[in-house]
Amino acid sequence: MTNIKQDLINKISSTEDENLLLLLKTDYEYFTQNEGKDVTDELSAEDKQELINLVNEPFGYETISQQELDDAISKWRTK
Repeated sequence: MTNIKQDLINKISSTEDENLLLLLKTDYEYFTQNEGKDVTDELSAEDKQELINLVNEPFGYETISQQELDDAISKWRTK
């Protein structure tokens, strides 16, 4: 048995966290039953287009600098 497999078995065996075990079970079932499937297969055409648009948006265009944030907070605190 590989080291990672044995390590996972040991960790799973020693946990008492029911939520963690349910999460692991759900993830395991998803990944073993959906091999070869694309996660977007079940999205509607509209949802796929929205996802594509979001991915293609320029990163950080709605951000402000730390100085702008500090100035805005300073103004807010003085009111």
